Amino acid sequence: MYLMLTFLFCLATAGCADAQSSGALRAYALSGQPSQRIALPLELAEVSGLAYTSDGRLLAQADEAAVVYEIDPAHGRPVKRFGVGGASGPLLGDFEDMEVVGDRVFLVTSAGEVIEAREGADGETKPPVRRHRGLGRTCEVEGVTWDEASASLLLLCKQTSGKRWNGQVVIVAFSPETGRFEPEPRITVAESELERATGSRRFSGSAIARHPRTGTYLMVAGPQRVFAEIDSTGKVLGGGRLSAERHRQPEGLAIGPDLTLFISDEAAGKTATITGYAYRR
Repeated sequence: MYLMLTFLFCLATAGCADAQSSGALRAYALSGQPSQRIALPLELAEVSGLAYTSDGRLLAQADEAAVVYEIDPAHGRPVKRFGVGGASGPLLGDFEDMEVVGDRVFLVTSAGEVIEAREGADGETKPPVRRHRGLGRTCEVEGVTWDEASASLLLLCKQTSGKRWNGQVVIVAFSPETGRFEPEPRITVAESELERATGSRRFSGSAIARHPRTGTYLMVAGPQRVFAEIDSTGKVLGGGRLSAERHRQPEGLAIGPDLTLFISDEAAGKTATITGYAYRR
């Protein structure tokens, strides 16, 4: 009885991540005070993706055009912005997340279209290096991360069509080299297992990031304001709830060079933010 009461209290207070996780979450106090709080300008009110470059610069992306911003973490101001598109300007679409791999910038849309480009100078619009067909209505994509071992992008589905994957969170793999998706999901996670860690019956994933120290995957679900950690087999290692006051609409994840975990939130009627949680060694 004592253990059950402790578990229920843990879920209610979002303090269960440290107790449950055998991965990276035990090093973060997501229920405590953040180490950094960045207010974003109006042009990033609908910030939807975050990524770090190999030389340690923070990039952010809004969700209606293929425009990427380099953010000064100290002040939240864009120090440069570049587009991906053509003579008429940046591509338009429902862009949900981004990833940087070496000198390659990948943008993904909600339909799973993958657009590869190179970083541009301030004010420049770079042409896409490649554009890959998406997943259509099969998977509504919201997050992307890089799996170095298989040289693949992993795309997190917010939801899937049909009944086959009911009750499952689905992560699909895409090879930039072949331009093809793997025929079956790379990872599936039972929502019932996520519920035990987060307290939420649903998990509508909005962002995913591979942790460089543990190789595990951190995910957030914006509609439910919850987070979770899984391994490469889909085993749930931990999770919890985010502060509704601090995280009005979590949409992006990134891990800094010092392993600080950053979560971006759309403005949702106020101010868009990026919140950092320090890695506790």
